[in-house]
Amino acid sequence: MLDKDQDKMLSRVRAAKQEGYYPYFRAITRSLGPEVEVDGRRLIMVGSNDYLGLTFDSRVAEAAEQALRCFGTGPGGSRFLCGNMSLHENLEERVAAFVGKKTSVVHTTGFLANLGGLTCLSGPKDVLLCDREAHASLFEGCRASGARVLTFVHNDPASAAGHLAKISAKHPEAEVLLITEGVFSMSGDVCELPALIRLKDSHPGTRIYLDDAHGLGVMGRGGRGTAQHFGLVRETDFVMGTFSKALASIGGFVASDDEDLMVFLKHQSRALMFTASLPASSAAAALACLEIIESEPERVERLWEITEKARRGYRDIGLVTGSSKSPIIPVFIGDEQYAFRFSVELFENGVFALPAVYPAVPRGQAIIRTAFMSTHEDRHLEFVLEVLDKLARKYRIRACDLETPDQSLAAAGQR
Repeated sequence: MLDKDQDKMLSRVRAAKQEGYYPYFRAITRSLGPEVEVDGRRLIMVGSNDYLGLTFDSRVAEAAEQALRCFGTGPGGSRFLCGNMSLHENLEERVAAFVGKKTSVVHTTGFLANLGGLTCLSGPKDVLLCDREAHASLFEGCRASGARVLTFVHNDPASAAGHLAKISAKHPEAEVLLITEGVFSMSGDVCELPALIRLKDSHPGTRIYLDDAHGLGVMGRGGRGTAQHFGLVRETDFVMGTFSKALASIGGFVASDDEDLMVFLKHQSRALMFTASLPASSAAAALACLEIIESEPERVERLWEITEKARRGYRDIGLVTGSSKSPIIPVFIGDEQYAFRFSVELFENGVFALPAVYPAVPRGQAIIRTAFMSTHEDRHLEFVLEVLDKLARKYRIRACDLETPDQSLAAAGQR
């Protein structure tokens, strides 16, 4: 039986479908990277995390096909039992080196990497201090760890410092794992990593756990991530990342210079031990992507070129986009139903971009989440900007249309 909250949610879904503004679970019948087909219609995709456009690279597909023929379609078990492959161990070595760490442990998904990592790296006597707008997988890992969990104001090192001071006073024996994202998946904000790292000086026993799912392949020299972007690889204790974004595959990892701790993680992560391992084709695809990123840095350069063009275009239209400094550029809408209707009209006009609502963003701060790829052409961007301009005027979501644009801009920047 459903409880009242569950039934209320289902009623909202049914109403949205009946009234024609339900935007989710659209079945893509064919994908061409920056363009997709849905129900026979061609649309410009500006909601994908395939930042470097490697999903359709022939070299990636060939690597996946060769691995499939060698190892089969599935792993046959968990890595702990019969599913561990040479490809997994090669991938662990390669991705650790790519992000500047000594070793890593690969899980089947990014969600499982965070779940397994945080439950092994902390315990009941520890404190997990997490950015309050971090990804759901981080909070699931925090809850499962049994540690004391505190949150600090989004991207606010001063708030984190205040919590650390209280922890030091009340629980001087506790070890603290300070958790943040490199690039926040909804707002596109880049974390204040240098200021967070400095907190370790005044609060010994604090370690940094950086979820760089959306920074890997995007930030830093050659896409090596947010820690490299700031020149703080050594100071960042743990780097988590995924292969399902810029690396055009699926899977996740936790990397560190503490080799003993990573051995412990490999033998204690329930998310690894009790889950079928990453299929060989997925591991091979991620490995091929790493090779391409290292040999073709111009892909990352093109990603930033198209991103900056988009950002300027959004600004010219007058859209409220917050403080994004990444290829993720949110369009602030506010009201959730308004965001649903806006998304449906985007779709009707040939643009695929979906709304993010609570709990992905705070209540009343719904956005249309747009993200760009290195394979977007200028013509794609011009089309998207034309549609956004038309609908922004119709829905009156430009900064000049809002009653209190300054407040709305501030709210968008605080997600």
